[in-house]
Amino acid sequence: MKNTSKLLILFVLGQLLTSCFTSNKNKNDTLFIEEDFVPVEINNQYELSVPKYMKEAHDLNDDASLQYKNIYKETYIVVIDEPKEEMISTFKELEEYNDSLSVIKNYKNIQLHILNEVIDINMTSDPKSLQISGLDAEFVEFDGKIEGLAFDISYFLTFIEGKENVYMIMAWTLKNRKEKYRKAFEMATKSFRLIDN
Repeated sequence: MKNTSKLLILFVLGQLLTSCFTSNKNKNDTLFIEEDFVPVEINNQYELSVPKYMKEAHDLNDDASLQYKNIYKETYIVVIDEPKEEMISTFKELEEYNDSLSVIKNYKNIQLHILNEVIDINMTSDPKSLQISGLDAEFVEFDGKIEGLAFDISYFLTFIEGKENVYMIMAWTLKNRKEKYRKAFEMATKSFRLIDN
């Protein structure tokens, strides 16, 4: 009888632990924009919801209007915005602008060329056209290595054409954490919206 009681207790404890791990796993796999993200408004121009576990930063990119990171999770997100007409005229002068492509495809190509100068890119997805809050956008992801860093980094880039500006949302993490944070980065990017003045 004692052995049966011990086995029963062990079985019940095992079931409790298994259900705890399962419910935590499901909770971690499911994200909700209202519960797990916080909206950040930049210069009364645009809003982006970032994961609550990320904190504002000031050391990721000097040109970024939004910078958030979590150094423990190794997750980072920045937004760079620039005047659309200025970007077009600058790259037309440099003969780097292709009139047969849309503004946002040109912006994507230009930024990828610049990034390719500093990152040793070893895998790039096919670019994908999409709409974010009714705006034309392009998405691409790639894995690469930066000189001096031992680990490969995975980057998620989304380029958005606004009324007056073009935007690049760049999120990144360690390559071995790419799938873990993919959904959070995707949800943050899709939350982008211009603020109507």
